[in-house]
Amino acid sequence: MTKAEKMSHEADHYYQKAIHAQHKEHPEQVLEYFNRAIAANPGHAMAWNEKANFLDYLGKCEDALTCYDMALRLDPELSEAWFNKGLTLKKMGREKEGIACINKGIGFACGR
Repeated sequence: MTKAEKMSHEADHYYQKAIHAQHKEHPEQVLEYFNRAIAANPGHAMAWNEKANFLDYLGKCEDALTCYDMALRLDPELSEAWFNKGLTLKKMGREKEGIACINKGIGFACGR
């Protein structure tokens, strides 16, 4: 196994642990799993997106936006990240920006 394959395997391992632990009582552990997945593979756009979703769930909307932006830098057509960012913006009272992001996400999901 090459070093890149090992890093990818490690990133996927911690990403899956974070996804499966999200509904548990220890949010700091979930964030640690996301951080370890991202450290192993900083280009893992879905890990950034899911970390952002979890931060939003915790009420850390500004931190969530930072993670959504990173996911979108890595994959500018990641429809889930656009849509989720839009929901977070709406939650923050930034309705116009939120709707624009949601529409962009829908567009990418529909192949536009």
